Amino acid sequence: MKLFTDHRLTIAAGFVLAAILIGAGIARSGTVPDVYDLARWGHFLAGITWVGLLYYFNFVQVPSLAAVSAGTKAELFQEGGIVRRALWWFRWAAMFTLIFGGILYMHLAKTGAEGVDIRIGATLAIIMWFNVWFIIWPAQKRVIGIVEADAGAKAAAGRRALIASRTNVLLSIPMLFFMASSAHFPIFN
Repeated sequence: MKLFTDHRLTIAAGFVLAAILIGAGIARSGTVPDVYDLARWGHFLAGITWVGLLYYFNFVQVPSLAAVSAGTKAELFQEGGIVRRALWWFRWAAMFTLIFGGILYMHLAKTGAEGVDIRIGATLAIIMWFNVWFIIWPAQKRVIGIVEADAGAKAAAGRRALIASRTNVLLSIPMLFFMASSAHFPIFN
């Protein structure tokens, strides 16, 4: 069945199913989600995608690539290869997490509901987003061959990307705690 073999159709079907279930909930309760409810859901979905890929890169892909041949790496790095696809999803998940988070933060600030824990989590997430767009992605373009670079420049770029990515892993742990704690375990409010 094509629905389960084409990832685009699977994603679209997931959104359609969510819309149907949300519609059923609206019909049952009479409560319509506002833009901030939808932004919260978008923030959550994009954030899971972003952090999931961050962990995939750091815990699975990077250690695995150390053991593969140069030819295999070249195949993985080519256009349409797994590395480029994963990096595309990674950076855009970071962007949409930031956009939806910004919408939520403006709403919370307007209502006076943003606490210190949200500010801590948001600050860590903004640093992580900056690392993705302005350190990791520019360096990875050299590593995977989108931007021409000699072996020394590729190695230096790979090291820069690794350090920024590991920084994001380190920051993700307290960031996730403080983002979730605001609603479930407020220690700074």
